[in-house]
Formats: sequence, C-alpha cells, structure tokens
Amino acid sequence: MEGMISRELVELQKYALIESESRMSVETWAKGLVIKLLETTHGQWLYRNVVVHDKTTGDLASCRKEEIRDALEEQLVLGEEELAEEDRFLLEINLDDLDHSTGEEQTYWLLALQAAKEARQLRLQQINTATAPRAN
Repeated sequence: MEGMISRELVELQKYALIESESRMSVETWAKGLVIKLLETTHGQWLYRNVVVHDKTTGDLASCRKEEIRDALEEQLVLGEEELAEEDRFLLEINLDDLDHSTGEEQTYWLLALQAAKEARQLRLQQINTATAPRAN
C-alpha cells in the first residue's frame, strides 16, 4: 500500500496528533491506517468471493440454477409425449435438490432428457424412412 496514501494526509494527521497532545506517533497512525485498509479490502474480497462466486450459493450459481430450473420445469410441462417408454423415468426429478447443489446433476439430467427426446425423433425418422414407399 506504499504510495497509496497521500503524504498530505499524513502531514495533516501529524498536526492533528500534535494538537490533540496524543502520544501516538504519525508513523504508528499511518501503519494502523494501512492495516485497517488492508483488512477492509480483504474482507470485501472474501465477501465478493462468497456472494458472487460460491458454486452453491453465489449469485452466479443462483442465476444458473434459475435457468436450469426454468428449463427443467419446461421439460416437465412438455411431459412424456416426446419420450420413448424406456426414457420416461427421466421425468422423475426433485427440483428442491437444485437449491442444495451446484446444479451439475440437474444439468446432466436435462442433457439426458434432451438426448432421449432427440434419440426418439431419430428413431421415428428412421422408421418413417424405412417404411416409406420407394419411387422407381
């Protein structure tokens, strides 16, 4: 933090200490100020890491979880129509688990559900192509 505090501020504090007849030296005051500034900035850094970047409860995680929750709810509303019988178990999910996790499992679940729907579509296309009358 050297050079971050104006020399004029230190000079002003030196005169204030003399005027108040304090036993504290200006050097002790300046060291204390730097320590308090470092503690404050470090505290803000820690807070930001927890509030913004924590993988389970941080703001970024919460936004991502909300996006996942919306996508999951949309899939649940669509129902089992687009799923093959053997893939319908994928609709069994507890959305409350999302609040206590990083959302990774739900993301995998969402990808599995989308892959199952896509696989069914491809199978239906193959069946339609195989059974379609051929033009000679």
